[in-house]
Amino acid sequence: MYLKSPYPDVPPPPEMNVHQLFLNRPDQAEWKDYTLFIDPKTEKRQTFRQFVGRMQLGMTALGAPVAEGGLGLGTWESGELIGIMSQNSMVRPAFANEGLD
Repeated sequence: MYLKSPYPDVPPPPEMNVHQLFLNRPDQAEWKDYTLFIDPKTEKRQTFRQFVGRMQLGMTALGAPVAEGGLGLGTWESGELIGIMSQNSMVRPAFANEGLD
């Protein structure tokens, strides 16, 4: 038996990638900045806009040409796709701090 909902069909999702949907919509410019992450050990906080800014810096570093100090990995329009796997933490691992003093 097939049952049809009495409500209209759900509209199709907008044509945008997840990054645009979650982090770069025009309505988000009007949002009050809020705490997105809190490190449980240090209680260091990171706001939504700080997170987006750091992510944009990472995107710039990955996509910028090598001649400009980037990694030259291309752009979304070029058809290249980059995946990053990392731990879910605001704290840098101890080995990442070596030589920064």
